[in-house]
Amino acid sequence: MGSEKRKKRNIISNIFTILIIIIAVLIYSKYDFNYYTKGVEEKEKTLFSRDSQEKYSTSKSYKIENKEENDAMFYREIEVKKNTPYKVTCMIKTKNVQSLDQVATSGAQICLKDTEEHSVVLTGDNDWTQVDFLFNSKNNDTVEIGFRLGGNYQQASGTAWFADLKIEEGIRDESNYWNFGCFILDNISVTVEGKIINTQMSSYEKSLVTTNMQRLQNSIKIMSGDKIEIGYDIIEITDPLTTLSYDEENGYYISEKDVYKLINEYVQEKEYDHIYICTNLPLESQLTSANVCEWVGLGNMQYVGKGLSNIRITKEEYEYTSYNNFPEEVFLHEFLHTLERNSEEYGYKVPELHDYRIYGYEDERVNGQRKWYIDYMNKNIEHKGNLIGLPEEIYLYSPIKQKDFEYSYKLDKLDEPKGIKENIEALVNRILKLFEKKETNTNSIKGVA
Repeated sequence: MGSEKRKKRNIISNIFTILIIIIAVLIYSKYDFNYYTKGVEEKEKTLFSRDSQEKYSTSKSYKIENKEENDAMFYREIEVKKNTPYKVTCMIKTKNVQSLDQVATSGAQICLKDTEEHSVVLTGDNDWTQVDFLFNSKNNDTVEIGFRLGGNYQQASGTAWFADLKIEEGIRDESNYWNFGCFILDNISVTVEGKIINTQMSSYEKSLVTTNMQRLQNSIKIMSGDKIEIGYDIIEITDPLTTLSYDEENGYYISEKDVYKLINEYVQEKEYDHIYICTNLPLESQLTSANVCEWVGLGNMQYVGKGLSNIRITKEEYEYTSYNNFPEEVFLHEFLHTLERNSEEYGYKVPELHDYRIYGYEDERVNGQRKWYIDYMNKNIEHKGNLIGLPEEIYLYSPIKQKDFEYSYKLDKLDEPKGIKENIEALVNRILKLFEKKETNTNSIKGVA
């Protein structure tokens, strides 16, 4: 009698164990995020899962569902070599992805966590689409690669699936030739603090852009001592600009998100190294009486990992005269902000571009800051017994292009775990992340396992 009871207890115990294993397998099969961390701005608005129904090939896809506008991503830290080109590729499918306030740079994308760098952005409904994200590791030993539904301080709703995640390492091109995209926005139609602003670029204003790009191409080569050469395209955009960005320091200006839909097709096709946005945007005093910022050029911004500059066209700044022999100065100045930023990101210490007076230079009536720029570009500024300025190598570090991956090789850093050992390692990694006390941030995103 006792033997039969023991047998029944063993059977029940075995059945219970099998049920637990089945449940655990089912749960793990849906939530096996491997080495990825979930990053989300507001937890209750997003569902993360692995989807075995919507997949591109054999592996389950990574699914992000933003039930309301939110910013969410799967991200993973990987080791990289310094100053090396990398390309992340994945297949993305979207359903009803909509960005908050119709911001063009918010949607399904690949990105580097805690940076402004990202791939093209998918919104709306898209069947499986290949998306490439190119980046340089710069001065980093590790980076965090994110597969995101949202954007940099931006939100989106809808569903995105990410599949077949891959990364490859390329060979950096060391050419000192930079290709510039100079976009003339013919029409502006925006509303600023209730005031409607409509402007059109005149033929004369467009001619000033053409003339000064020609001058810049010549002067930048000479002033740098042949350290850099540029080519350029001038592209007129007739569709109106309908939004402006704003911050306390700069007032109203044109950011990546404002022009993304207008210029992205050209930028992706030509792989420009630097981008100018040229308008006759009125000065802030003409837009509003508050927060007046009378900038003529504005730089140190990014467009999909490339330098982005605003150029506000006014006759007084860009016309060659007896009292202005350097009308292309604003174009040069704003590009140098990009090189200044690049230098810092690659680990070089350089003087601030605006600190010319600290080092004994002046803004001259006829030639502006030409002497300062020459010494700045040639690392010839005398300071405490040393020569400082831009490092010569920075001219060779133009943005990464597809041609840098002609002889690339695939890495296994984003591969799905293979075999029992790798799956156990991934599972242990997931469990450890559940007990991490620290919360990491991607701008407004908080990391949760």
